Amino acid sequence: DVMTAKGVMVVDIGADTTEISILSLGGIVLSKLIPVGGNKLDEAIKNTVKRKYNLYIGDKTAEGIKKKLACAVPQVEGSVKVYGRDMVTGLPKEMEVTSDTVYESIQEYLYAIIDSIKIILERTPPEISSDIIDSGIYVTGGSAKIFSLDELIHQETELKVNICPDSASTVVNGLGGIIEDHKLSALADSLRPKTFV
Repeated sequence: DVMTAKGVMVVDIGADTTEISILSLGGIVLSKLIPVGGNKLDEAIKNTVKRKYNLYIGDKTAEGIKKKLACAVPQVEGSVKVYGRDMVTGLPKEMEVTSDTVYESIQEYLYAIIDSIKIILERTPPEISSDIIDSGIYVTGGSAKIFSLDELIHQETELKVNICPDSASTVVNGLGGIIEDHKLSALADSLRPKTFV
């Protein structure tokens, strides 16, 4: 419940950005927005496959690879067959992409998110820090489902990590809840664009 005085840390990994926020009393205490999201991870996978295999793949293929093989730690082994265009011959080609390749592609971006989490934690007031120690970090957004992301964040922060169920729809569901609940109407008003005459 973001309306209580208890502080909550939310990491929302969206399509184009990741927002790391500390929320309390229905407002934002601290927030940091970084230009790393699911699309950046897809682009990194495309570039690594191109460099490593001389294979050009499309956006949907890269996203599919991410959903099947992306892992935040290098321990999980797997592979998937993908189809693309050979960069040398220009002909269609089938290739096996490994989880190691995907890990190599996304690792730097996952650590950019973790570094931003640490920056926000360092700036968090002590009273709210104790709340976060109790409740942990809530991770949401489409890329929150990356295998072992919770494990990596826990390793780096030593805090409990909660991956929100149905993480891809959490923001939309939350906004719907704000609109429907008359007790939260002040929050809904603060979200409306302001027009000045």
